[in-house]
Amino acid sequence: MKLLDTNIVVYAFGGPHPYRDPCRRLFEDIARGNSGYQIDVALLQEVLYVYSYRAERAHALELFDRLLKIFPDPLPFREAEVRKARELLGKYGRLSPRDAVHLAVALAQDVEAVVTADEDMFQVSEVTCYKPSDIYP
Repeated sequence: MKLLDTNIVVYAFGGPHPYRDPCRRLFEDIARGNSGYQIDVALLQEVLYVYSYRAERAHALELFDRLLKIFPDPLPFREAEVRKARELLGKYGRLSPRDAVHLAVALAQDVEAVVTADEDMFQVSEVTCYKPSDIYP
């Protein structure tokens, strides 16, 4: 299973961007039954935050509900993940706290890889990362 980073959702359901088409193809593949992808609860929180911050609360809520229909059992973020995120932040200086959370979930849940457009996540040697364009060129 591959964990999706929040930016994959934002690009798939957002406006024009170089990653929009690969991200949309990924979600089309999921809609056709490819169950090899998962999200975590942190992604849901970020979706609410990003679109609410942009004064797009209705879109945030709609997208949140849509994601829970696609992924009814998102991966949790518990104490073990918090501790792992803290460890990653101490080890990788350019890593953001939000990215550390997703990577910690991936490590704790034995996720095969993370799909992300965030270059800083690729510096973390403990996790395999793919760009959406690597999977859907």
